[in-house]
Amino acid sequence: MPTLAAGERQIDQVIAYGVGRRGILYLTDRRLIFEWSEGLVSKRYLQLGLALSDIQAVNATHAAFRGSALVITAKDANNGFRANQITLELAMAPELWVTKINNLLVRAMPPVAQSSPVAQTTVIVEKEVVRTPCRYCGCLVDAFRSDKCPNCGAPLR
Repeated sequence: MPTLAAGERQIDQVIAYGVGRRGILYLTDRRLIFEWSEGLVSKRYLQLGLALSDIQAVNATHAAFRGSALVITAKDANNGFRANQITLELAMAPELWVTKINNLLVRAMPPVAQSSPVAQTTVIVEKEVVRTPCRYCGCLVDAFRSDKCPNCGAPLR
């Protein structure tokens, strides 16, 4: 399993044949990853990735002797696969993968601009609250917000 970025989640995986190798194709909410292993004694895992934002089109093909395949057209050949068109033969119906990828692409599209753009600024302020224990009952008290213990009513110094 490839290492995922923070907040990235895996959607699906399937055994696939591509770039002259047998491996596993992973679909996450951000990218497609094709991973395979090399070596018998000391295995190492290699992977090629393609960000979903770099995908231009996804299709399923059915050849008479080769079976069905997933054909991905990238916007640019400057991706992990170093090709504009990537063909991967899948162990399951590629139409399901086309649907899943297209659904993710639609979700990733930027929203349509509003007719009257309003600038919104969100400011997140983090504050550290220091709590000290009350010397009479031991309850943790925010000494900056109150001058007496909310549990026993003792004055704080």
